[in-house]
Amino acid sequence: MRYDEVLKYIEERNKLGSVPGLDNILGLLRRLGNLEKGIPAFHIAGTNGKGSIMAYVETVLIEAGYKVGRYISPTIIDYRERWQINKEYMPKRDCGQIMGRIIEEVGRMEEAGEGRPTSFEIETAAAFLWFKKKGCNIILIECGMGGGLDATNVFTETPIDVLASISFDHMQFLGNTLTAITKEKLGIVKKCDILVSYPQTAEPKKAVDKLVKKNGMDDGRYFEADPAELSDVNDGMFGSTFTYKNEKYEIKLAGAAQVYNAITAIEAIEAFNSIAAKYGLRKVPKRLVKKGLKDTGWQGRFSVLSKDPLFIVDGAHNSDAWEKLEKDVRKYFTNKKLVFIIGVLRDKEYDKMLKLLTPVMASAITVTTDSPRALDGGVLAELIQERGVPATYAKSIKEAVRLAKQQVGELSTADNGKTEAGKAAKVKADDCVIIACGTLSFVGDIIKTVK
Repeated sequence: MRYDEVLKYIEERNKLGSVPGLDNILGLLRRLGNLEKGIPAFHIAGTNGKGSIMAYVETVLIEAGYKVGRYISPTIIDYRERWQINKEYMPKRDCGQIMGRIIEEVGRMEEAGEGRPTSFEIETAAAFLWFKKKGCNIILIECGMGGGLDATNVFTETPIDVLASISFDHMQFLGNTLTAITKEKLGIVKKCDILVSYPQTAEPKKAVDKLVKKNGMDDGRYFEADPAELSDVNDGMFGSTFTYKNEKYEIKLAGAAQVYNAITAIEAIEAFNSIAAKYGLRKVPKRLVKKGLKDTGWQGRFSVLSKDPLFIVDGAHNSDAWEKLEKDVRKYFTNKKLVFIIGVLRDKEYDKMLKLLTPVMASAITVTTDSPRALDGGVLAELIQERGVPATYAKSIKEAVRLAKQQVGELSTADNGKTEAGKAAKVKADDCVIIACGTLSFVGDIIKTVK
């Protein structure tokens, strides 16, 4: 199968939507020989921070000499980004061969009346087939949404489950309380597993503690990132330094939340070290943990795309992420003029986003993102204007970036020539900041346009 045929097939398959449940994916994997078995795995669920935590773990394991397969969703740059081995995308030729094999089996499955796998289930099966074929030592698998009924929840035994930050998102599928959402995310945890948790807020933590007790995981199979062990934290726009359990670390991912993501990754590596010998693998020494964390990059998470003007892109797409973004913006950009490029999905709590972010906006450019769930950018502009912020609707990402840069020029020189302060403003390169946020669905287009 050619790569372009794969893209066409998936585009058509996406129209079928998603179906909660595991019958289709388990049936497909049985037909393929249960490829999910036999490779040590990290399986991560959560609302925010899944990608960053696994990026840290991935870099550390690669630094330690392992061949690491990673399956992620959603992607922001390229379709093949969802399948990576040691950070290299699946080659187009491999994608055609692997997906072609899976799609053939899907056809037989449908002919036999044994189910109709979704595109995500097909892509998940393709990840296991490619990782197995290429001889990965360890695989990192991220839930698409939820946990218990997510198509990635196919392991009979996952050595290490990781729970990222829990907050409100996808409530129509996962529940309207943090307890319900946490229980669904914890559906990936089998009784024999090891669990690693991000420092949760009170309600999710209560649900986690209940599961730990029920499964008897307090016998050394539960690892929790502990903020009480943090000290000397110096977080900044271009990275952070901190001490955790008396060891000094440095990361280059920006934002206060990244320190918590990093210590969760540290605990995940500690969990791995506790069982490495069981799988004939080497422990990861502390020096490689430190180097891996320091070298980790992750696009679209408070990422600096340019410095003149300063241009930040952040994939914040739910209320918890927007709250963290708002705190970072107020901390790093005090007294700056902020021009926002914003696109959101209509099934998100965008009213909360506007309540948080419009007070810090000098102006906004809105877009309609490339998603069937996108909120019309013209409607979004009107909502922002109603809150007293100038807003302009752009018909494309390219136009939005151009208009944002134009507004930066207008804002920074608005007083130029009239006062001494105005003259000074012209030469201050950091007077204004552009921030693109609201959804992951346009992050890739923003990055490609700016860079």
